[in-house]
Amino acid sequence: MFTRVLILGHSFIKRLYKDILNRWKPNLVQHFNLRYAGVLVSFLGFPGVKIDRLLEDTQNRLRNEMKRFPPEIVVLQIGGNDLDGFNFDVSVYMEKVRLCIGILHTTYHVKKVVVCEIFLRLSLTDSNHTVYHHGKYLIDQYFYLGFSDHPSVSFWYHKSRLTAQEKLFMSDGIHLNVEGTRRVFKSLRGVL
Repeated sequence: MFTRVLILGHSFIKRLYKDILNRWKPNLVQHFNLRYAGVLVSFLGFPGVKIDRLLEDTQNRLRNEMKRFPPEIVVLQIGGNDLDGFNFDVSVYMEKVRLCIGILHTTYHVKKVVVCEIFLRLSLTDSNHTVYHHGKYLIDQYFYLGFSDHPSVSFWYHKSRLTAQEKLFMSDGIHLNVEGTRRVFKSLRGVL
């Protein structure tokens, strides 16, 4: 009996999956080296995804993946694209994430959702650093405290694995390079 885990999120998740398939040995890392421990992992990453697009799922990508690979656990890595946008409202975002979690539980019968810390960024598109990092801090603290005693939702801090060190980013200052992606891999493996 395998535990099925879906890693769901933005472009970092898509890039992680591509790196696993194209740069690393897929048979060793495809399931975070946990296949023999009874864990199967699937990845679904949407470049540029914001919470609204994830909730709308107009192309049914989430719905189709949930049918193809019904997970017991969903690891949710989102938030950076929302924070780096015009007219961002922290409280509206947090309510939409809670709505997303509710949909995962009730519609897709997911037993556990893990909400991950929002990644730091060196460069921003539409926001300034103070607004982005202050919003990140507020959102992370809200979810950390709000889910601390929740039986089916938890929060994951990447901690020092992914600090905003220039050496971990590609030239755009948003996406992670190979070393940064390797650190994401190790951090997400820790979730499981």
